[in-house]
Amino acid sequence: MAIQNDELAKLEMTEVFFQDHLCGITCIDTMLGRQGMASCYLIEQDGMLGFIDTGTNNSVSIMLEVLRRKGFEKEQVAYIMPTHVHLDHAGGVGGLMKEFSNAQLVVHPRGARHMIDPSKLEAGSLAVYGEEVYQRLFGNLIPVDPLRVIRAEDEMVLNFNGRELLFIDTPGHARHHYCIFDKASNGIFAGDTFGASYPQLNNGRAPLIFPPTTPVQFDPEAWTLSLKRLMSFKPERVFLTHYGMHLGLSDLATQLRLTIKDYADIAREYAGHSQRTERIASALLQGSVNHLLDQQCGVSETQIRELLAQDMSLNAQGLDFWLTCAE
Repeated sequence: MAIQNDELAKLEMTEVFFQDHLCGITCIDTMLGRQGMASCYLIEQDGMLGFIDTGTNNSVSIMLEVLRRKGFEKEQVAYIMPTHVHLDHAGGVGGLMKEFSNAQLVVHPRGARHMIDPSKLEAGSLAVYGEEVYQRLFGNLIPVDPLRVIRAEDEMVLNFNGRELLFIDTPGHARHHYCIFDKASNGIFAGDTFGASYPQLNNGRAPLIFPPTTPVQFDPEAWTLSLKRLMSFKPERVFLTHYGMHLGLSDLATQLRLTIKDYADIAREYAGHSQRTERIASALLQGSVNHLLDQQCGVSETQIRELLAQDMSLNAQGLDFWLTCAE
């Protein structure tokens, strides 16, 4: 069934930003907080469609509008594939599954129960963000029928209309995280495992890429091994949720691996401080500022701090939790 006219009137007013890449891949801005902060990917193969990551439930109208503008029908969507169940990646799963009656959900085995019953996921996110911010950013979560759920075990291969999608278990950011290696593009859909790198900050001599260490499952050793495993596929490009397609993966992987170590070292340095979360956040933010100014990114220090302050605050909370678990 095509999108109905009454839906179109609402969607015409929706801000939609998307970019087509090679091999039927479209990067869609999910408009979380600001443009260029979070994305998801539409993949098309001979008329079959799938979404890799979904944005939040507030992003569902954007996904529908992109389909309309590209001339696709809802029935063509066969798979919804969140890399992990954090709400900036999977908060829109239930809403999209409701819209696309033919679709199946492909999710990490550790995350499946949270898509079927999102109450604990919602409670955890409320604890991190608070009620007001949570509702503004994420909206309500919609449960998924368990009969429509496929649990993607490590190295599962999905036949996407003749196109092989390989699912790779990649803990480090979260234990319920997979990445997808797409042979057609020789690219990896990396969720958060290959870090975050914002386009507004990448106009200098070298980009900034950093590990999102948001609560509550940061594991630096596992993350480093996950990066090594991803690079063993010799990918040419990576598709980040935060944000967009990137080349030059060897340099990015090296920077990310070193930054994971730096983050852990900073956390340990302030482990005994009475205000350690705040001190860790300040140190992470200052390190990013120093890197970007050194690379002549073309953005003022004030703007850098505005763009990264929330990320570094959440990263510090995750590192604080990691320290608490180690105590």
